[in-house]
Amino acid sequence: RKDYDLSGSMREELNSDYGVHLDDRLKLWWVHREGGGVPDMVSEIKGDGRWGAKKPWRQIPTTLESDACVNPDMVSSLLKQRDIAREEKDFRKADTLLEEARNAPGGGLTLKINDETRSWRVWTPEKPSIPTQFTKYNDEANVFDQCISIVSIHDPNKVDEVKNMLGKFPGKESIILEKLKSRYNLR
Repeated sequence: RKDYDLSGSMREELNSDYGVHLDDRLKLWWVHREGGGVPDMVSEIKGDGRWGAKKPWRQIPTTLESDACVNPDMVSSLLKQRDIAREEKDFRKADTLLEEARNAPGGGLTLKINDETRSWRVWTPEKPSIPTQFTKYNDEANVFDQCISIVSIHDPNKVDEVKNMLGKFPGKESIILEKLKSRYNLR
């Protein structure tokens, strides 16, 4: 059973009697300092606002054809301008910039923009058949698939050769992956 009144009075007692400040969201506490304020470590985590420093906007790649229809610099610029408009509480301008960014690709394509993850992508109803180089190297894919993905992007004529090599040397996939990353400067 949660007793919010008791926890609130304990928090108040810690603050008034001992100068202890609690931050539930960060799960941190600190003792009041001379001159007030919060410790630098907490300021760095929190940033300028309640939710901390904003992460930069990033593109989630889809297909090479779809991604080629978008100017990523223009989209990033529009989304940064939107951030500023939101900070200034000019929500009409923020909504206009959001719509402009969503329709940036043209040609019937639109962008899906996610404020929580601060990411955007060209919206396609179907899942991309071949992921682009940005999504191919994620840790979730198995090592075999990562090797094939790297070669298919950087040297497609060698895909069969790499498949044969991976088949001949089971258990050595991670070493082969590291060699491929090194060869194509992906470190």
